[in-house]
Amino acid sequence: MSASTQDAAPAATRERMLGLFAAIAAISVAGAGFGHSIPLFAVLLERYGASDFVIGANTGVGAIAVVVATPLYPRLIARLGLKRFLLLSIAVMIGPYLAIYAAGDFIPAWYPLRFLFSMGASGMFVGSEVWINGAAPPERRGQMIGIYSTCLALGFALGPLMLSRTGYDGIAPFLAGIGIFSLAAIPILLARAPRAQPEGSEMRVLPVMKTAPVTFGASSVFGAVESATLVFLPVLAIEVGFGERVAAEVVTAYGIGLLALQYLIGQAADRIGILRMLLGCALGATLAAAALPLADDAVPSLFVCVFFLGGLVGGISTTGLILLGDRFQGPRLTAASTGYALAWGLGAIVGPMAAGAIRGTAGHEGMTILIVAILAAYACAVFARRGADLP
Repeated sequence: MSASTQDAAPAATRERMLGLFAAIAAISVAGAGFGHSIPLFAVLLERYGASDFVIGANTGVGAIAVVVATPLYPRLIARLGLKRFLLLSIAVMIGPYLAIYAAGDFIPAWYPLRFLFSMGASGMFVGSEVWINGAAPPERRGQMIGIYSTCLALGFALGPLMLSRTGYDGIAPFLAGIGIFSLAAIPILLARAPRAQPEGSEMRVLPVMKTAPVTFGASSVFGAVESATLVFLPVLAIEVGFGERVAAEVVTAYGIGLLALQYLIGQAADRIGILRMLLGCALGATLAAAALPLADDAVPSLFVCVFFLGGLVGGISTTGLILLGDRFQGPRLTAASTGYALAWGLGAIVGPMAAGAIRGTAGHEGMTILIVAILAAYACAVFARRGADLP
C-alpha cells in the first residue's frame, strides 16, 4: 500500500464524519427551532391577549408551511446544492424570528412570519435527511440515524430549556434562539455535502411517495400520533384526576422515552432487519397506547406507558427513515426525503383535529381509541407489505 493511499483512508473517514456531524447539527437546530418557538410564541400570544383559537391557529401555520413548501425543495436542492440550501434555510429561520419580535402585539403579522420560519425549519429537516442518508455507510445506517433521531429529540428539548434560562421577556429569548440556529452553519460550511442530483422526473415528490406507502406512512403516523398526544395527553391527565403537575410531567415522560430509545432502535434495525424493527415498534406502540386507560389509577404506570409510547412512536419514524435511505438513492432520495417531511406535516394537521373530534363523541378516552386504531392499522400495513421491494 502506498503512502498516498494510507493518507487517503483517514482523510476520507474524517470527511465522512464531518459530513455526518453537519447533518446531525442541522437536524438538532431544526428540532430546537420548533422546541423553542412553540412555547415562546404561545406564551407571548397569550400575553398579547390572543384567544386559544388564535394561538392554536398560529401554531397550525407551522404544519401548513411544511405541507405547502416541501414539494419545492427537491428542485431547490438540485439548483443550489445541498450546502447552500441548508444555509439558506438557516437564514429563512433567522429573519422571521427577529421580525416576530419586532411585530410585538400586531398579531396579524405573526401568521406570514411564522409560515416563513417554518419553511426554513422544514428545509433543515429535508436537507439534513438527504445528507444523513447520503453520507451514512449502509451497514451502519441504523446506528447513524438512531444518533440523528436522538439529536433531533435533544434539540427539541433544548428549546424549552433555553427559555427557562432567558425567560420570555424582551429580545433575549429571540437572540438565544437565533444564536443556536446560527451555530449549525459552522459544520455545514466546513463539511463536504453529498452531491446534489440534477433535476428530472425522479425529483417529483408525490409519484415517489405512492411507490412506498409503508415507508412514508411511518412519518405520517408519527406526526399524527405525536401531535395528538402532545395536545391532549395533558388534558387527559387532568380529566382523570392527576392534576396539573402530573399533566406537565407526563409530557416530559413522553419526551424522555423519545430521547432514550432511538439509538437502541437504530442499532436493532441494523441487526434484525428494518421491517422487523418497524413492525415491532408499531406493535409495541399499539400495546403502550392500549394500556393507557389501565393506568388511570396509578401515576407510575401512566409514566411507564407514556415513556414507551413516546419511544416506540418515535421509533416508527426513525425506522421509517432508515428504510427510506435503504430503498432510495440519487434524485429519488431527495424527493423521498421531501415526501417524508410532507407526510409528517399532513399527519400533524390531521392528528389533533381527529383526536378533538372523537373526544367530542367518545369522551376523554377518545384520544386513546384513535391512537390505538392508527397504530394497529399501521402495524397491519407493515405486515402486509413485508415482502415488497418498496414497502
